[in-house]
Amino acid sequence: MKLRLFSVSALVLLLAACGGGPPAPPALAYGVPSTPEVVYGYSDTTSVRISAMGQSLELSQLGSADFAVTFGTTAAGLTVRFAVSRLAAVINQPMGAPLRIDESDVSGDLVFGLDRMGNATVSELPDVSEAASQLMSGLDLAHTFFPGLPGRAVEVGEGWVDTVSYQGAEGPGERTERAILSYTVLGDTVIAGRALLAIALTGTSEATQAMTVAGMDIDMTSDLDVEGNILWDRQRGLLFESIKTSSGAGTVTVPISPVPLPIVIESTQRARLQGS
Repeated sequence: MKLRLFSVSALVLLLAACGGGPPAPPALAYGVPSTPEVVYGYSDTTSVRISAMGQSLELSQLGSADFAVTFGTTAAGLTVRFAVSRLAAVINQPMGAPLRIDESDVSGDLVFGLDRMGNATVSELPDVSEAASQLMSGLDLAHTFFPGLPGRAVEVGEGWVDTVSYQGAEGPGERTERAILSYTVLGDTVIAGRALLAIALTGTSEATQAMTVAGMDIDMTSDLDVEGNILWDRQRGLLFESIKTSSGAGTVTVPISPVPLPIVIESTQRARLQGS
């Protein structure tokens, strides 16, 4: 009797698997992609306007980089290694000469673990020069470069909410950030013959930074609105493109001012898989 029951159950499962209905979509989650070694092109354009003593001063950052990214597995799960193969950036300061940065300002790789939904655990941070630390943060890359995923199958119109929260010491200071991002599946699109899943995101981000730059202790806070678009390569299980814009206000505290100075921040960050 047990053998017969098992056989009938197996037959039902087999018929269900061979039925005429469409197959269930795969889970939208992180794993080792079919191409475990890739290169991402990255760009960051940021402006910070500071109101001080009746004047408006602006600090701007413009940079681009190539990240050689390697995915692997450990006993704990997925591991990701970022190596900076190219970096070219300039920081325009209101009270001094522009600072120019290249890959020689970064030594070592960024290594972190990533679970199925994109939560990161940093194990190694690169050494970054004081000038480059104003533009490049290993903590920020590890926790925000890849989008949060639901870890389950999703249909067009479905969404999920991801909370990103991290803090740590890095370079000349410490950083704390908390972001709440809502994702919505828009549908499929095709670029260069490759089928991609389009995803929209909106949300907010709150951050605080305490650092020492040129011998001065600086504290900065920001409260930003975030929006953007994600293209996900389902076939390879890889982020294809991410475009995020952030804007909002905050304060900066410097020794030369008795009160915190108001700031306005605007930023656009873009990452795209190269060689696709």
